This record gives sequence, structure tokens and C-alpha cells, in this order.
Amino acid sequence: MSERDLLRDSINRRAFLKGAAAVTAAGAGFPLLDACSSSGSGDKNTLRVFTQTGPPIASAVAASAAEFKKRTGVTVKLITAPFGQLYTKTLADFQTGGGSYDVVLAASSWLGDLHSFVVDLTDRVKKDKSLDWSDVIYQGNAQWDGRQVAIPIDGDNQLCYYRRDILSDKGLSAKFKKEFGKPLAPPATWDDFMNIARFFGDGKYGVHGVVEAYRHGGQAFWYYASNCVAYCAQPNLPGAMWFDPNNLKPLVNNPGHVKGMENYAEAVKYGPPGMINFDSNEVRQRFAHGEAVLGIDWDDTPIIGELQKDSKVKGKIGSQLLPGSDKVYDYTKEAWVKQSTLNRPGWLAFGGWVGVVPKAATDVDTSYKYLSFLAGPKFSMKMVTRANSGMNPFRASQLDNKAAWKAVGYPEPDLDEYLAAMRTSDTDPGAVRDLRLPGAASFQDSTEVAAQEVVSGQKSAQSALDGLASQWDQLNQRKGKDKQLKAYQASLNAKITSS
Repeated sequence: MSERDLLRDSINRRAFLKGAAAVTAAGAGFPLLDACSSSGSGDKNTLRVFTQTGPPIASAVAASAAEFKKRTGVTVKLITAPFGQLYTKTLADFQTGGGSYDVVLAASSWLGDLHSFVVDLTDRVKKDKSLDWSDVIYQGNAQWDGRQVAIPIDGDNQLCYYRRDILSDKGLSAKFKKEFGKPLAPPATWDDFMNIARFFGDGKYGVHGVVEAYRHGGQAFWYYASNCVAYCAQPNLPGAMWFDPNNLKPLVNNPGHVKGMENYAEAVKYGPPGMINFDSNEVRQRFAHGEAVLGIDWDDTPIIGELQKDSKVKGKIGSQLLPGSDKVYDYTKEAWVKQSTLNRPGWLAFGGWVGVVPKAATDVDTSYKYLSFLAGPKFSMKMVTRANSGMNPFRASQLDNKAAWKAVGYPEPDLDEYLAAMRTSDTDPGAVRDLRLPGAASFQDSTEVAAQEVVSGQKSAQSALDGLASQWDQLNQRKGKDKQLKAYQASLNAKITSS
């Protein structure tokens, strides 16, 4: 059974166990565990934490182990799988009652599938003063149907990063202006972004134009979507990135998505060699090594670029919202609509990593204590200011505490821009929320396949996206369209923050 087959509802446990690869543990001192080897009869003195292969997220679990054991006497055992297998292995274990995990750290967008298998944490959160819950920005991304079924451990925006030193070079700016009619500057629009990528793309000035992720299973879905939000999303049209909320018609093949896909496919030509195979971690490392002028990524790129010892770009990184557009495709009018101001919404890509407690956990109290510790103000502040932990700011205090960022060596003026960009995106009332419909991982996977077809030149953007829209519609039909429509409408009503 293939991974794509595993994304379907009828997971066959025997076939899954036969085909699943063994997973490795990240971090020194952790035992090697197979993601599905546990019988479910866990040891109360051992907490089995399942997440993606590191460093991102897995390294944060590794960093938590010693202190959590000191506090509780409980040993943390880290179990990992590559990101492309994390959803399938989690859901397979949940659906078959495997009981292999005590805590799972996963994408908030998967809660539509996971919520019925995990413990409702609402009452525990309300009683937990140590969590400082009112400080958490991303509460809504860990809710389902008004209940707190997960704990945020991360906040996620995709933003645009740029090399301040290169864009301010007067000689290069003069050459750019001669070719494109305006001086070099941080890209305000996608046209600006693409022109900068084209200008530097062949590496003749010692650096490539852009770095993004394209690898299937390497989180490419969100990078592709970053190219689309300004063309598709409007505050007065909730859900316009994904489906018509009135009838669940897929919108992924409309002209806004086509334009975004065309940009995304063209940009692969302007990055470092082999960029078609880059995942998100490769994006961060390449930018830190000084290989690109522009980068699209979550909040990790600047952390690594500013704090990693071998970085070549420390003190040279600008941060801003993704580029905007002066026109948006309005699916209700079936037409491009000119904007009075630049359409440049925040994009809460992925929605942040969250922690859930499976109903089959060995000791629910211990599992919750671990999540409370991981997400707590003190430990999480250490992680969000650490290079490549994978945990990004999800608390207001983490965006306000400049002293903590300076203490770890994050330089000015880069720091002000970084914190401001995240705050603007997090608090944008028109910010685009990620797709949280049940089956989200299947929608994401099929989108990455379609993007590969376009980027590799096998299909045009329109052709690939037409096929993708058909696949999305078929998936909703299989899962029950009426049920899916209600779930989609409910997901759009969820708030970004809650009190």
C-alpha cells in the first residue's frame, strides 16, 4: 500500500505495518523506536512522544527531556518519522487502536481527522495557571468545534525574507533599474519579487535569486500556497483560498491559483541548483549560507540565519509580509478585481505545530503535564529563540520580549523587522487560515503532486490545477460532501485567538 493510499480512510493495518519504514530518533541518548511497534501497554515512567524527524520540533523534544525528568521522574522517549509519513502513521495508529504514543506533535491542520481520537483538554487548560493561557495567540488553531483538543507549541506564518545588504547595493540597484525601471528594494508585489529573482537568478552576481521548497513530502504545499494568497484571498470572502463555502466547489484551479502556480514554477529556475528537491530545512540552510537574495519560509529562516554559527548572513536579513497584489480574483464574480490598496494578507501557513494526547495514552495526566511544560512560558521562550528548534513564537510575550532575543545574539535592525513582521501577520484580522478540513493531508499531498507536474514541465499550471480540483472534489465525495461542507463552514468560523 502506498503512502497516498494510506491517506484514504480505509487504512489496512496489516498492509500498513508491512510497508511502513522504521523511524529514527533524533537527539543523542534517545532509543531507536519503530513508530508502530508499541503494543499500547506503555510504562507510566516513560512518555512516548511522536513527531517529525528533526532537527525542527524533534530537537525541541530532545531539549525538554532532562528538565521534564527532573520535575516528574518520567523519561521522554522520542519517536520520529519523516514529515511525509507523520500523518499517515499517526492516523493509522489512532484508527486501529494501536496505542503507540502518549503525545503526538503534529500539524494543527490535521485536527479535522485527529480530534475524535484525542483527549479534550478544555477543562485542564482552564485550571492550569502555569500555562498562562491568555498569553497564547494561537489558541483557535488548536480547537475543534469550540473545544480545546490540542495545545499550541508553535506559531506559523510564511513570510518573505531578503538580503538587506544586497538590495541596498547602489551599483546593483542601478543595473536593476536599467532593466526593470525601478531601483532595487524589498519586494512589495509579486511582480517585484519575480523581477528580483530573474535579475539574480543565473548567479552572475555571486548569489541566486530565490530559495523555496519544492520537494514532494517536504512541505511544498505551503510554499506553493504562499505564491497564491495575495491573488486569491480577501477579508470579505472567507475560505476563498480553498473552497466555495456555499457548495464546497474547489477553487484551486481559478485564475488566482494559476497565476501563483506559474510564478512558483518559474521561480525554480532562479534558485540554487537542485532546488526542485529542496525541503523546508534545506531552504533555511541555503539562505543561511548566503546562496539567495530572497527566501520564502516560516519564521525559522531568520533564526537560523542570525544564530547558527556557520551563517554567512547574520545582521543582513530583512523580514516582511509576503508580497502583495493590486488585483484579486473574486470567485463570486468570476473576475479579477482591482484593489484600492495592495492586497497583502497575513498567511498562517500550517497553523503551527500542536500537541495532542491520544485517548489510548498510558497516563493522560502525565501526557498533559508534558504538553503544559513544552508550551509553558519559560521553556517555550528558550525554544523560540533557539536556531532550528522548529518552535516559532506563539505567545504575545515572545514577540514583546526583545531582551530575550538580544540575549541569544539576534542583532538589530534585523530583530525589529522580524518581530514586527510576525506580529503583523499574527494579528491581521484578514489573515488567511490554513485548510483544516478533514482529509487535509490528502488535499496537501495531491497539491504537491500537481505542483511537481508543473514545475517539472510535464503539465501547464491550468491543466494540473484542473486535475487537482477534480481530485479534491472526488475526495470530498468519498468522505461525504454534506459532512465535509459543514466541517468546512465550521472551520471558517473558528477564531484565530480566543479568551
